[in-house]
Amino acid sequence: MISHRMRAHLPGPVLTEAYDRIAAELPQEYPPEALAEAQAAVAELTDPNAPGHDGIDGEREDLTELAFVTIDPDGATDLDQAMHLGDSPIEGARWRVRYAIADVGRFIRPGGALDAETRARGLTDYLPDRRIPLHPPVISEDAASLLPGAAKAAYVFVVDVAESGSVVAQDLVRAVVASVAQLDYDTVQADHDAGRPLHPSMAALPALGAALLAQQHDRGGIDLAIPDQEVARSDEDTYTLAFRPRREIEDANAQISLLAGRVAADLMLSAGQGILRTLPRPDQETVAEFTAVVRSLGFEADGTYQEVLERIDHTGADPAALAVHYASPMLFRGAGYTVIEPGMDPETAVQAAVGAPYAHTTAPLRRLVDRFVLPIAWAAAQGVAAPEWALAALPELPDLMSAAGSRSRKVENAVVEATEAVLLADRVGETFEGVVVSQRDANRDRSPRFEVHFPEPAVVAFVEGAAEVGSRIALELTAVDVASGELTFGR
Repeated sequence: MISHRMRAHLPGPVLTEAYDRIAAELPQEYPPEALAEAQAAVAELTDPNAPGHDGIDGEREDLTELAFVTIDPDGATDLDQAMHLGDSPIEGARWRVRYAIADVGRFIRPGGALDAETRARGLTDYLPDRRIPLHPPVISEDAASLLPGAAKAAYVFVVDVAESGSVVAQDLVRAVVASVAQLDYDTVQADHDAGRPLHPSMAALPALGAALLAQQHDRGGIDLAIPDQEVARSDEDTYTLAFRPRREIEDANAQISLLAGRVAADLMLSAGQGILRTLPRPDQETVAEFTAVVRSLGFEADGTYQEVLERIDHTGADPAALAVHYASPMLFRGAGYTVIEPGMDPETAVQAAVGAPYAHTTAPLRRLVDRFVLPIAWAAAQGVAAPEWALAALPELPDLMSAAGSRSRKVENAVVEATEAVLLADRVGETFEGVVVSQRDANRDRSPRFEVHFPEPAVVAFVEGAAEVGSRIALELTAVDVASGELTFGR
């Protein structure tokens, strides 16, 4: 696993000031009328069985006798999902997955000020020292969050899964659930690695996750093994910049989320209405281009692109292998949101990395589109009419989510660049060893440049000129612009 870290003790205001500049471009305080709506809704809906403002009536199932648990990064308070994994009573199935998703929609009056503000925001934006929430914290970090020790309203996916990872039966219900434990990835992974028993409600997670991942491979899906460059705050004066290793438990949990997204997509497609997260399969020209890169780096490229990537080490020990994995996103271009239409081409509905139709549905506290997917998929599961307010929003959701996603990526890049610049400001003149992971040709606006992955100090940078992809290279840090976050390297 790649686990290179650079830790620096810095005066808190140095990075806080940099993050302040980035956050200034984001939505700030909630408008008073939207905040007032949120507070009124919370006061009114303290009983999870109370009818919400979303216009969906009907009783909820009482699942509070089941010991749901959450697993998230340490310290998280906006908890969208809780799980309960057990044995399936259905013939041909091994596991019964109950995956509860926070019902945030009940707190939001369609057409109100809070609804409008969440549509403008689209996503929660995260910086190392703060978050800019999609919903007011009184909802997202309290009333709707699946925190332990309180009964909460939720949508619950009930999915029976075979030993092979295939779905045997599926349903989506509205229920009241109660989480009994808030777990974090690092602790659960450490317990798993040490052979200590996991919480009974998630003891099946490693085996179930492995089965779902194998089934994803059988469908032609794939996990891209690219290390995430992550900025984390350890305490008031310490930040860590690292290429975060892949955690087995986190990957297994992601498979449960993908399972729910596939079920939601299947339900909406069966009803002929809803919205999917789509990604076209790579065309032959793109696969041929990727195959050429693989062969140029000295690897065999026979078989499907999935088989090629699975054969090539992704731990970072081999620089040429690392370059292959950095090149792999070229296979997946054109991700977006697609509104379901009657008679749509099945290929149009596919998310290629998942290998099946898929919908964003498991993060409604932090992502706008999920709030609309949940009631539409639930209506399809129950054979009732979907709420009109949810259907009416479908045409505008792709553009809203595209704008929010673009803003979020800009924020993430700016955070990493600012942190790199501050942490490296006093290291101008030093030489760093890196791996060339891509080469960009000249265009109207830029000279040729190549992309370099520096394992230590966990930096990715672009350098003017040309270099052989997959080669090791030593470069001198010649300048740092803290204000812009720009690093300049030279040979």
